Amino acid sequence: MKQAMMMTMILVILGWFWLYPRQEEIEYANQSAQPLEMIEVEIKGAVVFPGIYHFFEPLRLEEIISYAGGLLEDADISSFNQSELISRDKQVTISSIHVTVETPSILVNINTAGFKELITIPGMTETRAASLIIYREQYGKFNTIDDLINVKNIGIVTLEKIKPYITLG
Repeated sequence: MKQAMMMTMILVILGWFWLYPRQEEIEYANQSAQPLEMIEVEIKGAVVFPGIYHFFEPLRLEEIISYAGGLLEDADISSFNQSELISRDKQVTISSIHVTVETPSILVNINTAGFKELITIPGMTETRAASLIIYREQYGKFNTIDDLINVKNIGIVTLEKIKPYITLG
């Protein structure tokens, strides 16, 4: 009787371990997400779709040009190196064989212009136009064109780009 009782006890214990196996503890490594560095490339000139392109890894200029729809027929391919590796923010201008100088036909008054007028300025994005209007409402009219450097999202390069198209009134 003792042996039967002992056998039953052993079978119960073995059955317990078989039916309810011990959960293994999984240890996760503390891997915080690494922030992705974005590369901003502004491509303009003799390409099909000029504009600003964002990449998360370095690319060759020829690949970036293909994202911009490729070169136009009158693109001057001797003015740049297509195999150049772009690994940081950059502005690329593809010159044209038939160079035409863009002259502003109408100057935009930055002290009175509305949002729709401001975004017609070459180099002025919607974000920059909104920042300009917010700054103008907060601090009043601009005294000099160089005061635009104080506006969020307008830096030295942007200011030089939009200067020929703006006036104070």
